[in-house]
Order: sequence, then C-alpha cells, then structure tokens
Amino acid sequence: MKKIYYLVGLPRSGNTLFGSLLNQNPRVRVTANSVVPDIIWRTECLKEEQIYHEFPDENSLNSVIKNIIPNYYQNWDYDIIIDRSVWGLQSNLELLKKYSPNEIKFVVLLRDIQEVVASYIHWSENNKPNFIDNLTDGTIKSKVDFILREESDLWRNYWSIIGARDSEYPCFFIEYKDLVNHTSKVLSSLYDFLEIEPFQHKYNELDNFNINGLEYNDDMLGNNLHTVRKDGVKLSDYDINKYISDGTQHICSTLNFWKDGSLRKAWC
Repeated sequence: MKKIYYLVGLPRSGNTLFGSLLNQNPRVRVTANSVVPDIIWRTECLKEEQIYHEFPDENSLNSVIKNIIPNYYQNWDYDIIIDRSVWGLQSNLELLKKYSPNEIKFVVLLRDIQEVVASYIHWSENNKPNFIDNLTDGTIKSKVDFILREESDLWRNYWSIIGARDSEYPCFFIEYKDLVNHTSKVLSSLYDFLEIEPFQHKYNELDNFNINGLEYNDDMLGNNLHTVRKDGVKLSDYDINKYISDGTQHICSTLNFWKDGSLRKAWC
C-alpha cells in the first residue's frame, strides 16, 4: 500500500539535496514544493460559500477532500511519497489530521537561521538576475531585511517546523550539516523511521532533482536555486560574516532551538 509522509523544513536547508538523494531509490519519491495543501484548503473553503450553506452536504464534500491526497499521487508508482510543504502550520495540520490517508510522520530539515540567510545572499550575489535583487535595492542589508521580513517564506517554514515538533506525531529531525557530513548514517536511520528496506545510495554522482521527467524551472526565481553539486555531497565554502552582521547572527542564533542537542541522533 502506498504511504504518504510529510517533509517540513527551512529553505536552504538541503531540501533539494535530500530529494535528489532519496529519489535515487525507485521505491521512494520526495516532492518539490507541493500544491497539495492549497488544493485541500481551497476545497475546504467551499464550506464558507453560500451555495454550500444552501444545501450543506458535508459528507459528500469531505469524501472529495479525503481523496485529494490519494488522487493527486494516484499515478505515482512508488511505495513511499514524502510531500514537501508547510504542513506544520496550524491550519494545514488540522486539515492533515482530518484527511491524511495513513498515519502521519514528519521529516524535518533544519539549518541554523543565520546560515539560511547567508546562503540566500551568497546565491543571489553569484546568480544574477534573481528574485531577491528584483525585490530589493540590491544591497546586502536590504537583502537580509527582505529575507527576514515577517511574512517571508523563511518564517512560514520556521513556524511549520514548530507546529510539527509540537504535534503528537513522530518527527525525524535532520540538521543540514549532518545530512552533508553523515549522509549514509542519516539515510539509514531515516529508513528505519519510515519502516522501509535500506537502499544503497550514490553519494559522489548526484543528479538534479527530477520527478517523473520534471525538473524545477529556475527561470522563475533565478539560476541554480535548485541545482545540486554533481561532484558529491559537500558543504559550500564561503564566509557567513561577509553577508551578515554579528548582531543579526546573534539574534538568529537565539531561534535555533535544535542547538541544545536534544534532537540530534547517534551519528553525531
């Protein structure tokens, strides 16, 4: 029976790398940023419409919503699908509780927030034009402010992680540096968490993220936003201090709740 699980994580925390690695396994697929929670939410919102209240057939509409996830992945010929989105946000989590087709498990990708910000800026400085430059004045400070603005994707994903962490559902936490430095052990432990057979991955010959012949269209946001290194799993080498002030780094570091070590696994 096909199982659907859920990936939540900070941007620039190895989502594309994680997907590229897991998708080597012919039984598993990690999705790109998913539209599935939006489909569920928009259909659920029909319950607010006048036409629904004129004849509130809740059972029939719930039956449609309950089948959105299975129907979306009906033609995906894999045993395990890990759907990536902000599933831990309260509204999405409530919908997931009602409509998930199987038990809920979260895979959670973490990276120190100051490193996330620096990674965005490093990418934007080396891949022009891009959406960050287009929406700021192009200075480092304006980019930092843009990435850390209250309504940014970074914070939506951060609060999604908090929601998953605080839910009653099992979570498997992976820090970015552990994914890179302890790749084999991380994936082996992940397979135990997902209760599937281990798979022999290739770590030195990586392909770009690809599902069913589709790849990310980086023309929308900027070149190489979702490109993985072809020469193996390695950390990028750049100086975070070049992009972020000591004060901003300190503020960001206070939000890295995982740094107390309580979520780290045996490979560390």
